[in-house]
Amino acid sequence: MLKLINRRIAIGCVAIIVTAATGCNQDVFIPDSPIVSNKTYSSPLTKKVVDRVNLVQTVIADTLIELAPGVKQTTINYLDYSNKPMRIFIIEADLNNPSITLKAGTPNNRTTYGKQTVTDIARLQDSVKNRVIAAVNGDFFNATTGEPQSILFKNGVAVKPLFRMCDLCTSLTVDNTGNPVIITKPRVPQIDSTKIREAVGGYHLLVQDGLKVGQGDPSIEPRTAVGVTTGKIVYFVVVDGRKADYSNGFSLGQLSDVFVALGVKDAINLDGGGSTTLVVKEGANWIVKNRPSDPAPRPIGNAWTIVDVR
Repeated sequence: MLKLINRRIAIGCVAIIVTAATGCNQDVFIPDSPIVSNKTYSSPLTKKVVDRVNLVQTVIADTLIELAPGVKQTTINYLDYSNKPMRIFIIEADLNNPSITLKAGTPNNRTTYGKQTVTDIARLQDSVKNRVIAAVNGDFFNATTGEPQSILFKNGVAVKPLFRMCDLCTSLTVDNTGNPVIITKPRVPQIDSTKIREAVGGYHLLVQDGLKVGQGDPSIEPRTAVGVTTGKIVYFVVVDGRKADYSNGFSLGQLSDVFVALGVKDAINLDGGGSTTLVVKEGANWIVKNRPSDPAPRPIGNAWTIVDVR
């Protein structure tokens, strides 16, 4: 059962968090400077993003939901400094919890290439002692065959064991002891496949050893990305975009900034644009939590699933 921990909404009042009935009007209050640290937010991750990144002008609403013990969802709806609306989703998975792990999601739950929506990948992987809590889209992929750009390991099987012709390719891996590790081709040109249980690839390295990595691509797009801390916390960040009245998207540099604010050691960019999808299981229903920019959910090559193995 999903547990709504808290929610804050700030519209049309003298302060971001409403403290009095007097003095309200119909306009959203937009301060001249970033939100200061003494404001109260539902999620501690919202406070980190607001305090440590120069992105947020006004928090309109933030929510914190416990999806399962060890897994939380933070949603931040805000105005940026151009008065454009933004929507960010952050899934926090604590892999110190022995019941929680990450598993590579593949079409029809098989160790072959193909394409399927994130919802169907999650649904077909869900089973007793393998309960899928949430899922996000994974690696860039061949639009015809579904072959991923980077490596892919599923339950110890090397579906695609080599980086091949992708010098900038990266991957989040989960080793045989359950530790999440981000690897890059320059750092790990040869992969010891005997130590990898799960792996889904990515592309741009966003954060390395706690430091922001410079990016040459300034484009603003919907984004999906993942970062890991030294304490076995994994953050999946999903940013909606291409919808001017709802959410406008991120540059890779802004995505890097958010992960630095979250305190990760390393972070990588996953496939974005129309592929960007976050699915959460609510009871018996599979709910797409974000608003993908394509008219309908896009079939993609693979995904990350957050799983309860009890």
